[in-house]
Amino acid sequence: MKNTRGEIIRIADDLIRTRGYNAFSYTDISKQLNIKNAAVHYYFPAKSDLGTEVIRFRISDFHQRVQSWDTLPYDQQLVNWITYHQHKKENKCVCILGALAPVYDTLQENMQTELGRFSNIILEWLIDILAKGKQSGIFNYKESPRAKAYLVQSSLLAALLLNKVLDDDVFQAIQNSILMQ
Repeated sequence: MKNTRGEIIRIADDLIRTRGYNAFSYTDISKQLNIKNAAVHYYFPAKSDLGTEVIRFRISDFHQRVQSWDTLPYDQQLVNWITYHQHKKENKCVCILGALAPVYDTLQENMQTELGRFSNIILEWLIDILAKGKQSGIFNYKESPRAKAYLVQSSLLAALLLNKVLDDDVFQAIQNSILMQ
């Protein structure tokens, strides 16, 4: 049996990260699933309801991913986080934060709230591994763990966006810069 709701979320996630939130409609989803627009509206009456569920889907994926890395050394967890973004670069898409942050002011409050929550979840995880890695001598950086987490995450987001525009190896240069510090 087909999980229509899950497929709608998956397709919306892909459309947001490749085209942008404001550049897709329910018609784009219904055509891919060969269903009527009304079926999409049945599960998600408003586009912001769908956007909120996409963010929640990404939060769940993040939790599962980092939980699977929990026993790895801190530097390997950071490498895995960067590699996760490398995969997005190869698929010519951006992460959900990179796709939605530029249009944050146009999003409904429910989406803004979830996007803020997701940003904080990622940053708190990064701060934790960077602080523990610094305490154990694995990382050697001068900034506070919070400032370093901001630098890492913003660099990854910017790298994906610039790579899309320049079709260059911006991501590789930024990845190397993050890992050498």
